[in-house]
Amino acid sequence: MSPSHFRLKALRSLLATIIVFSLVVFWLGPRGGNRVASAPVIPSAKFMNSESIQARSKASFQTDADGDVSRLESVNGRQAAAGQVLVKFRSSGTEASRAQLVRALDLDLNVELGGAGVRLLHSSSKDTKTLLKELSGRADVIYAEPDYLAYGAGVPNDTSYGQLYGMRTIGAEQAWNTTTGLDSIVIAIADSGVDFNHPDLAANIWSAPETFSVNIGGQTINCGAGSHGFNTISNNCDPLDDHNHGSHVAGIIGAVGNNSQGVAGVNWNVRLMAVKWLNSSNSGFLSNAIKAIEFAIQARQRFGAAGGANVQIINNSWWMGGFSQAVLDEIRFAQDNGMLFVAIAGNGVSNNFIAHDNDVMPTYPGSYKEPGILTVAATDSADNIASFSNFGKTSVHLGAPGVSVFSTLRAGGYGFFNGTSMAAPHVSGAAALVLSRCQLTAAGLKGLLITNIDPVAALTNKTTSGGRLNVNRALSTCMSVNNIVDEPRFYVRQNYVDFLNREPDTPGLEFWTNEITSCRGDQGCIEVKRIHVSAAFFISIEFQQTGFLVYRTHQAAFDAGAALNKTKFLSDTQQIGRGVVVNQPGWEVQLEANTLMFFSDFVQRPEFLSRYPIALSAAEFINNLNANTGGSLSPGERDALVTSGLSCAAMMRAVAEDTDFHRREFNRAFVYIQYVGYLRRHPNAAPDSDFSGYNFWLTKLNDYAGDYVSAEMVKSFITSGEFRRRFRL
Repeated sequence: MSPSHFRLKALRSLLATIIVFSLVVFWLGPRGGNRVASAPVIPSAKFMNSESIQARSKASFQTDADGDVSRLESVNGRQAAAGQVLVKFRSSGTEASRAQLVRALDLDLNVELGGAGVRLLHSSSKDTKTLLKELSGRADVIYAEPDYLAYGAGVPNDTSYGQLYGMRTIGAEQAWNTTTGLDSIVIAIADSGVDFNHPDLAANIWSAPETFSVNIGGQTINCGAGSHGFNTISNNCDPLDDHNHGSHVAGIIGAVGNNSQGVAGVNWNVRLMAVKWLNSSNSGFLSNAIKAIEFAIQARQRFGAAGGANVQIINNSWWMGGFSQAVLDEIRFAQDNGMLFVAIAGNGVSNNFIAHDNDVMPTYPGSYKEPGILTVAATDSADNIASFSNFGKTSVHLGAPGVSVFSTLRAGGYGFFNGTSMAAPHVSGAAALVLSRCQLTAAGLKGLLITNIDPVAALTNKTTSGGRLNVNRALSTCMSVNNIVDEPRFYVRQNYVDFLNREPDTPGLEFWTNEITSCRGDQGCIEVKRIHVSAAFFISIEFQQTGFLVYRTHQAAFDAGAALNKTKFLSDTQQIGRGVVVNQPGWEVQLEANTLMFFSDFVQRPEFLSRYPIALSAAEFINNLNANTGGSLSPGERDALVTSGLSCAAMMRAVAEDTDFHRREFNRAFVYIQYVGYLRRHPNAAPDSDFSGYNFWLTKLNDYAGDYVSAEMVKSFITSGEFRRRFRL
């Protein structure tokens, strides 16, 4: 189907819309009560004006995911399931301890959710606040949190733009000259379900190739051949939409193209896996969201690429009121299983359509700082950021069309919706379209989409990329190289992510990219430039005062060295580096505040207090630290610290920042970050079984007096198959 055919198709749909508008008057139904003329939508599309959406949103706060008001409880100002909590234990415990827990809390439900070890507990007699209080006092509990309600982002109809602009804006029409998608690519849609009978969706709906079983929420459930996904509310294999939200999202991603009716999605050919966890009020409990993600993971594990369920993308057009460790743990599990989690920036606070900065007031799950999450803001037909769309210079990655988007609705209908909920599926659809021609991992896919945007003034300083999705550019770029990490802009961005744990600032990205592209195709020049660019990130002020300082702190406190836990290193580095971009206004003040907070927190951690009890004298404390630094402190420096009267945190920082210690650990940290940064593993983790590889490169780097070019250390890591496989399947 050519772009001109697509435009003809759009005009036909709009003509039908106008005809219907002139003939039909809809009733709002029992919740509205007032008779109004509808906005133009094709018959069987459920009409809701802005006022009715607001009324419905308020109503959804008064009902739980099953419509039972009595089962809701207000916790910290948010609605949660009454007497129900999400808990993660340090271990599964003995049978006796589990029985004691059931009796003590009067539990009638105690099941594992997802693959991250989270459990769902429900008490028949205790409320949520009581459960949280009692569980928080147990030594075997890592965390306990309410099972809060979450919501699909509100989507009031708005027909001020009577045209289908999104596909043209994101370059889909040009991309369709190369590919219209593949039916082997599967996208999971975690939403209110999908109308899998819709004539514009049916041919692209995922169907199970055979009968299979999943274990969801502690129950083994058999799904028949030909089933289309899962419903976590009723725990069955029927994900039929009863709201509209999920069906609208599905149409953006993959409404059938070239079928002479309705609309076309970003993909004309794709497979849409419906995972229903939002109810008819477009709300649902976090426990059901976890189960939705888990179903997609288990389907991928069960069938994989060969079996027709190679789920690499999960679309998540929903938001929750605050941070949840349980949801984050499940997202990380999906990430570990090779999935890209596409999320929304959100529509203001509590979906009030008043935009705010997510850097200041996070909107989860899009605001989680995870490498497997891609967060999307909404733009309009003129490339303005939507008035309702949240944004974030460091937390929202790119924009995509989300104003007056025309797509499929349940019961065979069509309609215009607004929201970041509509922007995210443009990106999910683009990701799938790219995968139809390029063999990319989730990391490769995310980096490709971010580094191949159209720069847009309205998104500058509002998103990390400063731009709006361009699927044609992304497709052209990935098809031009054997491995996307060979592309200069992608490679430079990856160094920001791997060393500085953040997305690049635009001036920095342009500067370092130009360092490589200035070679003008000279492969020898490119090889050397890539090595120097890599080393520049390690040597940079930003890494030296964040990641390298974290490394030295753990070495001084615990003699950690190359055995420093990767997760701790990355988490601590993110803490010190949060909001820091060297040479941008206020960076030194921000860095100092972060560093003070880090050391204050570090010396209060249980493992630190176990190693250095409060009763320890200043002399004993400094002597222990100095021993771990290899005696880096001179006698005078040692004595000065002992008698300084400084706080424990200040003394810890003084030792970690010692210049001799810095010099002693420089090469060791340089080798360590090659493993943790580029390979994303510990130096002694598989395929290594010990530190022999680490020791080899450290010896070689020392033999060449730190000359990383002559030692060929950096070159070996950035050209290694292990590094390159992070981005290409």
